[in-house]
Parts: sequence; C-alpha cells; structure tokens
Amino acid sequence: MSASRRAVSQAGFSLPEVLVAMVLFIMVTVSLSGFYRSLAMGFQSQWQARQLWRFASQQTEIAPPALPQGWKATRLQTSSAGCVSISVIVTSPTGRQGQLARLHCPSGQ
Repeated sequence: MSASRRAVSQAGFSLPEVLVAMVLFIMVTVSLSGFYRSLAMGFQSQWQARQLWRFASQQTEIAPPALPQGWKATRLQTSSAGCVSISVIVTSPTGRQGQLARLHCPSGQ
C-alpha cells in the first residue's frame, strides 16, 4: 500500500492548485495590462504637451510656419516703439491649449 500511496503523491498538481495558479496568473496579467495602458496614456499626454509648446514657440516668430492639420492658432500681433509683440494661443486636436507671448525688438533698441 505504501507503493501506491507514493505514486499518488508524485502524480502532479491537484485541480484546486491549478485553478488557484490560473486565477493568480490572470490577475497579474490584467493588472499589468492596466499599468501599461496608463503608462502609454501618460507618454502620449507628455508628447502632446511638448508638441503644443513647440508649435506655440514657432507661432511667435515673425513669419510662422503652417501648423499640422487639426491644430489651431490664434495670433495677436502689436507694434510699439519699433518692437513687435506677438501673443499666440495654440489649440491641439484634442482641445488642449497653450498660450505664449514674445517681444521682438531690433538689435539697436
């Protein structure tokens, strides 16, 4: 009888052990996929903020380049005492806004 008992104890994992392992594996996989999703959204948000400020900086030049499709810029340019003040509000395709102003004066002033 001890030989048959030894064979049963060395047969492998029981059904409850396998089920517990599968549940733990699924929980870890779901939590890691949620973490990955939030990390990707954070990177996308950071990239869009950097693009926003880069485009706003470009739009405050005297002769600004065209914006990519979906982006909008509202530009206000005033002149006073030989200097040009340019204020711009840039809006991303998702509605995020950035405002920037720059003063351009000739080098002699």
